[in-house]
Amino acid sequence: MTESEQLDEIFEYYKREGNSQETLVALMREVQQIQGYISETVLQRMTEEFEVKPSVLSLILKMYPSLKKSPYEHEIICCTGARCSSKQGMELLEEVKKYFSVGSDGVSADGKVCLRTRNCLKQCKTSPNMMIDGRLYSNIPQGGFGKVWENAVKSSENQAAGSHTERRLPMP
Repeated sequence: MTESEQLDEIFEYYKREGNSQETLVALMREVQQIQGYISETVLQRMTEEFEVKPSVLSLILKMYPSLKKSPYEHEIICCTGARCSSKQGMELLEEVKKYFSVGSDGVSADGKVCLRTRNCLKQCKTSPNMMIDGRLYSNIPQGGFGKVWENAVKSSENQAAGSHTERRLPMP
């Protein structure tokens, strides 16, 4: 079955379920399993076939961080809690934005990285903190994101190759 046929089948099924938030989220999750993300074409089709405003779909995408609007490869979450912010966490966030040329949608200029913030990563003793692809990185010095990123990418490549990696990246 082609991707187009799969999408048609999904839409046909969920149209019978109505246009509740639960239905729209379930539809988006199934689409994401097929495409890897929720494309603009799918969002447009949802507005037409389910008679919902684009702003409703945008809100759903914001409420459910697991739903991706672009086919990014990496997710970075910067802590913006009080302790991280007091230890240059906001400067770290700006450094990441600049490093990847992140737009207002939180996606890098090349579409490969999604940047999000979280009020607290619950690791206050080791602030500032961030997560890269689900791995926690702590005590990141000002201007040190580039090195952290290089090590994180190497770590994920090693993990994909089957080698063992540590959970925390030691910082100088």
